[in-house]
Amino acid sequence: MAEAGTRTVERALTLLTAVAEEGGSLSQLARAADLSPSTASRLLATLAAQELVRRDEHGHYHAGSRLRALAAASLRRDPLYELAGPHLSALAAETGETANLAVAADERRVVYLRQVAGAGLVQTAGWAGRTIPRRGTALGAALRGAVDPAGYATQAGAVEPEVISIAAPVYGAGGEIAAALSVLAPEYRTTARTVESCGRAVARHAGELSHELGYIVGAAAA
Repeated sequence: MAEAGTRTVERALTLLTAVAEEGGSLSQLARAADLSPSTASRLLATLAAQELVRRDEHGHYHAGSRLRALAAASLRRDPLYELAGPHLSALAAETGETANLAVAADERRVVYLRQVAGAGLVQTAGWAGRTIPRRGTALGAALRGAVDPAGYATQAGAVEPEVISIAAPVYGAGGEIAAALSVLAPEYRTTARTVESCGRAVARHAGELSHELGYIVGAAAA
């Protein structure tokens, strides 16, 4: 009996993760969680009753108010999240593009934690809470320290078609890469000069945020 209960909890958590990461229809979520539609439907109903998920008028499931509140409460206690806010706002103002804070979700994925839209934003879906692959993306390169001598990485078309991502690593007090800052800019208005300008701005703010987190250049090596 206890084993069956544990399996139910595991299935519910897997399903909740799928809703939080991508959302979708019942059939999409059932496939993502490797569950039968009937099992997924039953678990989603339970999660909805707890306001952890919600179902829209098109039958798609999304993160519910209680799940969002829990996530917000957790993030508010994270110094990285709070300290990044002014830098994201400044980056968006300086570059006119969307500025982001992201961390490694696991060895394969990156999750966007916070986003500030720039004045030149082309209408796109918000990325906060979403995940992308680490491999082949500017954020993935930044999170493993694979940046150019100016301190940033650039990748076109990896996040969205015809969008350039420019990212730089943020270091923690112990010298580890704790996160990355990035800007997203549409290719049609991005030249080599604007990439360089955005890249230097991202690297500068990433360095300042690293300092605020307690990172001292050369301290880890010493």
